[in-house]
Amino acid sequence: MQRLHIIQISDTHLTPHGQMPAHHQNIDPWMKLTAIIQDIRTLPYQPDLIVFTGDLIHSGSADDYQRLHGVVHMMKDEFNCHVRVILGNHDTRQAFYEGYLPADPGPYYANRMRIGNNDFYFLDSKIDGYEAGWLPTAQLQWLGKHLRQAPTKRAFLFLHHPLDGAPMENMHYAILQNTPELLSALRGHNIGGVFSGHVHFPTSYLNGDSILNVVAGSASFDIDCTDPQLHEIRESSSYQIITVDRGQVGVTTRQLLQNAPVLDTLQIPSTRFLTKRPANL
Repeated sequence: MQRLHIIQISDTHLTPHGQMPAHHQNIDPWMKLTAIIQDIRTLPYQPDLIVFTGDLIHSGSADDYQRLHGVVHMMKDEFNCHVRVILGNHDTRQAFYEGYLPADPGPYYANRMRIGNNDFYFLDSKIDGYEAGWLPTAQLQWLGKHLRQAPTKRAFLFLHHPLDGAPMENMHYAILQNTPELLSALRGHNIGGVFSGHVHFPTSYLNGDSILNVVAGSASFDIDCTDPQLHEIRESSSYQIITVDRGQVGVTTRQLLQNAPVLDTLQIPSTRFLTKRPANL
């Protein structure tokens, strides 16, 4: 079986053109992305797939997403591999549609691809107006249909918002709000893992039918959520490499930057799941 190397880059929070980096970042996130690309060049193998798992540009315009598209096109050519992006809560959906895509895909941006015996699903958990994520019923039906049509393939899922699990106990207000519905769609299928970002700290856990969940750290800055009511932000940058080999899955974090000083804090009034469900779901 083919050994695969998948690069996951999450939460780049690239600065829109003409703006200064956010006050909790001393280094321009575009420079951090450049450093990640340079680090990928040093790897002893070519990646088979690169995935950006959301929060691509922090409230960007169509022109900003067009600039990102140019970077993605360069990475496709240089590394001779597939590059996919998905949306996060800080992305601007309409600007992304106008600047990045050739055509408007509709209410959500989800797609899939196959490499050998592996199917990769790129899901859209962004709901406008919310930090937390949901997967709409229509998207779950689309996912379930394709899983049923490919019972011999191993499926890997990428989305911005992490599923519920033990390390997410203090993050219920921010993560995927309908984890049970997604797990229901996955039940009985050959799932290699679920990969997400959003919370700006790396972790891994099992849930549902012993499904592997891996959350990537951020390419732009770190958030320490140890204190559930007061989260600390520090300058950092990392990405992760997912290796799939003969049925085994492993993940390595490449930490390129980690500074100790706290640059900002986030006050969290409540860590509970949201009680309001968006009407269009």
